[in-house]
Amino acid sequence: MGAITIYAAEADAFDNEEVKLLTELADNLAYGIQGLRVREERMCSEEALKTSEEKYRSLVESTEDSIYLVDREYRYLFMNKKHLERMNVSREEALGQPYQKFHSPEQTKKMVELVNRVFQTGGSVQHEHLSRKDTQYFLRTLSPVKDKDGKIVAVTVVSKDITGIKQLEERLRAQTLTDELTGLYNRRGFLALVEPLLKLARRQKKTLCMLYADMDKLKEINDTFGHQEGDLAIKDTATIFKTTYRESDIIARIGGDEFVVIPVESAGNNSVGIESRLQEKIENHNAEEERAYKLSISCGIAYYDPSIPTSIDELLLQGERLMYEEKKKKRGE
Repeated sequence: MGAITIYAAEADAFDNEEVKLLTELADNLAYGIQGLRVREERMCSEEALKTSEEKYRSLVESTEDSIYLVDREYRYLFMNKKHLERMNVSREEALGQPYQKFHSPEQTKKMVELVNRVFQTGGSVQHEHLSRKDTQYFLRTLSPVKDKDGKIVAVTVVSKDITGIKQLEERLRAQTLTDELTGLYNRRGFLALVEPLLKLARRQKKTLCMLYADMDKLKEINDTFGHQEGDLAIKDTATIFKTTYRESDIIARIGGDEFVVIPVESAGNNSVGIESRLQEKIENHNAEEERAYKLSISCGIAYYDPSIPTSIDELLLQGERLMYEEKKKKRGE
């Protein structure tokens, strides 16, 4: 209903018919004005929506993350610019095509599993994976896309490159497992590697040997020539261990002057040369290096018998005890 105001010089200037016509005119004007307002509001809403969509599309297309959309049949519905570049395909080549067309059976199986989980649970899932295409680590976040009735019709995948983070994690992990001075494994790294090795030896009924070594007279080197020279002696000793044994062997510095070696690929009863090779390398080093002191190492060899399983701590104690027995013999005790 509308209202219109008309003034006249005389009272009762308009009869009933004229009043009726004027009332209809007011209603029509009000309807027209309301229509204009609705149209203007709709145009403003459409313009705002268009602007929002343009901003969203610009964001999606300019991001360094891969973003794509797959349906219930695992077909690509959308790929942003970054993902098209990674896939090295055009939009026309990709859209409507199944995921398996561009990925291995193993990769497809994992994606199918993740997409199915989103459809079944209605929630988002995350998954880290190493891309074989560009050997980069990615964190994929899969989220449901719902229609106006709340039904899941597709899944959005945002794949973020986390290679830098993984490399940092690996460096930090290496620092926690590696001795800073020598580059060998530290005690923590040694224990982390040996625990599963002993379990495997027990299952396979395989004997292992462990060489426990201690530098002789390191304190005298430190007291006489300084700790810098003592550190050099430790590093020289570590180098001798590295050149004596294979890369696959477990070599660690577990204390200030204590080292351990477990030859991974050698059976326990073939370990006769494990110490003799080391002593030969030390003699060669002393002959070649013109130092005011000679490197010397005392060793003890402990054995892991799978028929009588022992812990790594017990194995270390056994090796340490045998090492000290050798030290006593050198001192003539």
